[in-house]
Amino acid sequence: MAKTNVTEVAIILLNWNSYDDIVDCLESLKTQEYKDFEVFIVDNCSRDNSYELLKDHYSEGNFDFNVNFKKAEENLGFAGGNNIAIKDAYSRNFNYMWLLNSDTIVTPTTLSELIHTVSSDSQIGIVGSKIYYYDSKVLWFAGGELDLQKGISPHIGQHEIDKGQYDEQREVEFITGCSLLVRREVIETVGYMREDYFLYYEDSDYNVRVKDNGWKIFYVPSSIVYHKVSHSSGGEESLAPYVAYYNMRNSYVMMRRNRSARKLIPFSILFWKLFKKHVKILVKNQDKKVLRSKYIFYGLIDALRQRMGKHPDL
Repeated sequence: MAKTNVTEVAIILLNWNSYDDIVDCLESLKTQEYKDFEVFIVDNCSRDNSYELLKDHYSEGNFDFNVNFKKAEENLGFAGGNNIAIKDAYSRNFNYMWLLNSDTIVTPTTLSELIHTVSSDSQIGIVGSKIYYYDSKVLWFAGGELDLQKGISPHIGQHEIDKGQYDEQREVEFITGCSLLVRREVIETVGYMREDYFLYYEDSDYNVRVKDNGWKIFYVPSSIVYHKVSHSSGGEESLAPYVAYYNMRNSYVMMRRNRSARKLIPFSILFWKLFKKHVKILVKNQDKKVLRSKYIFYGLIDALRQRMGKHPDL
C-alpha cells in the first residue's frame, strides 16, 4: 500500500520498569543513518514511575524523531504489549514495524542494513540483526533454528566469540523478537503475534506462521545490536520459576498449534519423560530443585489443558 507523507518505520520499545535501559536505547537511536522512523513506547503496566518519567522527558521534542506513548492497563506480556503499537502503526500505514528490546543498544547502520535487505526482495517478510552480549564481541544471536522435534528455537552462535564465522547473510528459520523487523504485508496475511503465550515462544510461533504463509526470513549480519543480558546461561534468572513455567508450557503449545499430530510424536515422548522426572523431584522434595520443578510440572499440566495467558502466581 502506497503512503504519502507517512513515516516508513515504526520502532517499538516495550517498557516494564525499564527507564534507564530505554533512555540508553533512545540515545543510540539518535545516531541512525536511516532517519525515516518514529518510536513507539508501550508501557506494560510498570510497577514504578518509569512511564511517567519517560513521557515527561521525551514528549518535549528532545529528538529529531517522534516518540509516541501507549499505556496498557495491565501487563499484557511480550506479544500483547507489542501488538498495541503494531496495530496503531499498521492503521497509520507504516511499511515496517521493528520490534526492539528495550535493553539494547544499536549502531548507526543497524536499521539501514535491515531496510536494505528487506526492501531488496518483496518475498522477505522478516529480517533480524546479529546480536552481541552488551559491550563485547561474544555472540548472543546469529540467526536462529527451529527444532520441531524438541520444540526449541536455538540461537546460532550463542556464547561464541565473533570471528566472522556468521557474516554471511542468509535465510533462516527464526528471528528473535529482540530485534525483528516485519513488513506490513506480513501483518495483512499472517496477522499479529498470539498474545496468550504471555512470555516466551510468541516469536517462535510467529516465525513458524510467517514461514508457513510463504514468506522468507533473513538474518542480516551487517545489522548490529548489543543486548544487556548475562553471558551465563545458568544464572539465577534462568532458574526462576516463571522461566521454567512459560518455557515448558509454551514450547509444547507452540508445537501442538503449528505441527501435525504425527510430527508431535518425538516431542510427546520427551514431554512424558520430563513429566516423570519432575514428579520424582517433587515426591523426593529436593529443596534446591523443588520450586522450579513445581512450576515445570504446572507448565506441563497447563500445556496439556491448553490453559494459556499469564499464570496467576507469576
